[in-house]
Amino acid sequence: MRRAYVLFLLLIAGASLAYVLSPVRSASAAVSPVRFGIGDQHTAMFDDPRWQALGLRITRYNVPWDAPEDPVALAVARDFVEAARDHDVQVLLQITGRTYDDEREPLPSRAAYGRNLKKLIAIFRPLGVTTWGVWNEANHPTEATFGRPDRAAQFFLEMHADCTGCTINALDLLTQGTPRSKGVASYRGYTQRFFAALGKKASLVKIIGIHNYGELLTTGGAGISRDLTTYARRWNKRLRFWITESGGIASNRSRTCDEERQRVGEVRMFSHAAALAKNGVDRLYAYNWTADDCGYLFDSGLIRADGTARPALKAVQTGARNFSR
Repeated sequence: MRRAYVLFLLLIAGASLAYVLSPVRSASAAVSPVRFGIGDQHTAMFDDPRWQALGLRITRYNVPWDAPEDPVALAVARDFVEAARDHDVQVLLQITGRTYDDEREPLPSRAAYGRNLKKLIAIFRPLGVTTWGVWNEANHPTEATFGRPDRAAQFFLEMHADCTGCTINALDLLTQGTPRSKGVASYRGYTQRFFAALGKKASLVKIIGIHNYGELLTTGGAGISRDLTTYARRWNKRLRFWITESGGIASNRSRTCDEERQRVGEVRMFSHAAALAKNGVDRLYAYNWTADDCGYLFDSGLIRADGTARPALKAVQTGARNFSR
């Protein structure tokens, strides 16, 4: 009788333990397959205990296409890559243009781009950089590639030829326009012309980057980004997508400083990315860690200049728990 009673108690304890542990297993299984990281332009991020606590393993850095001709820009980029390497973090080195007095620079020739690209690869590949982006926000009005998806396609072919074995973000797009937009500034218009310029080489494109700030300012959901993924797969059904720049906007040229708006944007960033995983989205890069004190140009930083955290940091700490590293 005593043995049967003990056995009964053990069965009850086992059932209780299974009940307690089952939510843990469910939570683990619910972690999004989308990898999360934070992009920035400052090495201080890596030394911040708040960033270290997130346990992130990917980041993104924008390097000017002509950095080999600019010792200062090159040194700053090298410092960032080396700091990331010291913290076991993989860098997506995203090539970008410059603006001068709010005007975009002249569009580089394919030869000039290729010449500098070879130098960048020679410098940064030995430092562990094997993940690259062809051109940041190719359809943004401030970028030299604006209105020139044919040149953006040429730049991709240069990178594909020069960086054998690299993982390449072939086309980085803002979600400008709607599914009905056909203009070259819209994501559909730019994508169509980009692939048209590639012709039979369209299958070389494996990854397209998405910048979805606009969707995070409304309650409309991730419909535009979802349409971009569907539309781009007309040319390559195996395309994958990275949200290479995302997050809540604290301020920009048309918006005054609002840290609550930024916090809400961060919350939506995670929900949108999780929903888009089934559409081929593999990575999410928030931008960024270091704030600009609501400067007039653009500010989405999580940490103010005085070192204090904006409310958006808490949203990131919470949301990141459900994403892969």
